[in-house]
Amino acid sequence: MIARAAALIALALAPAPVLAKPTADAPIVFPDRFDPIGTPVQSVKTGTGRTVHFTDTGEAGWKPLLFIGGVGTSGRAPELVAFLDTMRRRLKVRIIAVERNGLGDSAYDPDWTFADYTADVRLVLDKLAVGRFSLAAISGGGAYAGHVVAAMPERIASWHMLAAVSSSPASGAACGVDQATLEAQLTPQIGAPRVWWDMPDDGVAAHVRGFDDRTADEGARAFFIAGQKGDARGVAREYKRFCDAPAQIKGLKAPAFFYYGTADKLVPPSHGAFWGRQVQGKVTYRTYPGEGHDVQYRHWDQLLLDVAGYGNRTLVCDKGKAHLIAGPVDPARLPSGRTLGVCAWTR
Repeated sequence: MIARAAALIALALAPAPVLAKPTADAPIVFPDRFDPIGTPVQSVKTGTGRTVHFTDTGEAGWKPLLFIGGVGTSGRAPELVAFLDTMRRRLKVRIIAVERNGLGDSAYDPDWTFADYTADVRLVLDKLAVGRFSLAAISGGGAYAGHVVAAMPERIASWHMLAAVSSSPASGAACGVDQATLEAQLTPQIGAPRVWWDMPDDGVAAHVRGFDDRTADEGARAFFIAGQKGDARGVAREYKRFCDAPAQIKGLKAPAFFYYGTADKLVPPSHGAFWGRQVQGKVTYRTYPGEGHDVQYRHWDQLLLDVAGYGNRTLVCDKGKAHLIAGPVDPARLPSGRTLGVCAWTR
């Protein structure tokens, strides 16, 4: 009992343990600007009072690139290639897109033509004080690009066509039916953007997380954003417009780059060959054996490099590290372990 009391007294008299002082939290660095949540849609009025909608990433002093999306895309179509936006910014490429008739925010006008589109492009570029510019078109945007080049060849710094049409796509039957019939045929797809944007499971969507959802968002914007409720007139008129004779280009001395897949049944490399015959300057054909219509997104990294002035190089991934090698490269002759583009494609 005495021993126990002595132990308790000793414990009570012992100095209290020294507790560690609490450390101050690391200071929070608060942002002084908002993060981008997408390129905003802007507008400008024509001389007749029609509203033209467009987007512009807006970096002053960077290389301007006019982007023309595929059939049925809105002015926000460049967001579909935003999975390489960090690369775009590092290469200092500014993207501008001019919306087409009956899509997105743009009202439908049955009399709107290719000439109207080139006038709209000129209006937007002049508003933005852009003189010379590079031009990139994918898929159905190719027909519009041809007319832009034909209308202002002196302003083209470089021309880029990815799986881009010259006239009606091989699988299109639009030229054999009237406008109303074509609208009726397209309405079920236009009314369901996921159906319209059905992408192959083994293509770009398999590599770029969220790509399927982003394409569906683009379809919803193109066909519903202004209250169209799945109006198929704009898309049907686009297909009918491709039945017209393609643009005839004269005087283009800027370098041209054509990217096509040999397995593309919708827009085969013959479309690129058509455009190439009209170019007076240097033409670089980037042909991808066994690849289909996904070329337009799969090789966007190479296009950015070509726009930025690296057209005499090819981007390859070699054992997990991307680098440039001299000249255009035949993909079929790449050494084992090498693939085209950034290494993200291999993951």
